[in-house]
Amino acid sequence: MNHQQIRAFFALNHTRPKKQLGQNFLVNPEVLKIILEAGELSDVDTVIEIGAGLGCLTDAVVGHVERVIAVEVDELLYNALVAQFSTNSRVQLLNADILKVEFDSLLADGKGSVPTTFKVIANLPYSITTPILWKLLAHRKQIHSCVLMMQKEVAERIVAGPGGKDYGALTIGVTYYAEAMLIATLSPENFYPAPKVDSALLKLTMREKPKVAVEDEELFFKVVRTAFRTRRKMLKNALVRGRFAPDAVLTTAFSALNIAPQRRAETLDITEFAALANFLYRH
Repeated sequence: MNHQQIRAFFALNHTRPKKQLGQNFLVNPEVLKIILEAGELSDVDTVIEIGAGLGCLTDAVVGHVERVIAVEVDELLYNALVAQFSTNSRVQLLNADILKVEFDSLLADGKGSVPTTFKVIANLPYSITTPILWKLLAHRKQIHSCVLMMQKEVAERIVAGPGGKDYGALTIGVTYYAEAMLIATLSPENFYPAPKVDSALLKLTMREKPKVAVEDEELFFKVVRTAFRTRRKMLKNALVRGRFAPDAVLTTAFSALNIAPQRRAETLDITEFAALANFLYRH
């Protein structure tokens, strides 16, 4: 769909795209090709499309896969999807908020002889990108991969390396569960209405097992979150304030792991965080 068609649709329905729902519609057909290529789609895939909008991506995807589950929260857009796809047996439409959808039932395998591979393709509302990410990662054992459009700033935080300002708890959280790859960055002109920020296309491929071995995931993530909550402070001081262990135990931990106590959280890689959390778990 181009700008004129989208404007005509909303004019006909006497309304406008809803900012609160993050309605910025992709209008560059070349980007659709990039999304399809990144998705590496096959005829045994079921694609869950989050925010199907006016069905542009749905239409592009459905010819390559076994089934598309198109989720759209806006009733007006959902009705437009019904008008377009109700006779297509490969498209299942769902009028729902993705954060409230029960994923276990959504990801139930089909009845075919070949196991279904679930993949996610989405143009994420920027205001709820992180909650959706965590929901997808929570179902990593059922989902093979995700191709996600999001705010460029968030994508850069996810793929950041240690030492920079973008590197943080989100980086480590996503890296623990998935391999992240930045596919493309997109200027606002690729969308209508044009957002005020640049966007990025990110691919997550879920790991069969976490990136690092930790003995207590809850403790590991608590250490990471506490460390980055006061990222300008020395890591040891941040953990002392977080009451993870007495100062003497932390001093022993940093010495045993060869981590200088004056280092800041942004300088540690995920392996060092795992080693630190495992040491604290044992002591």
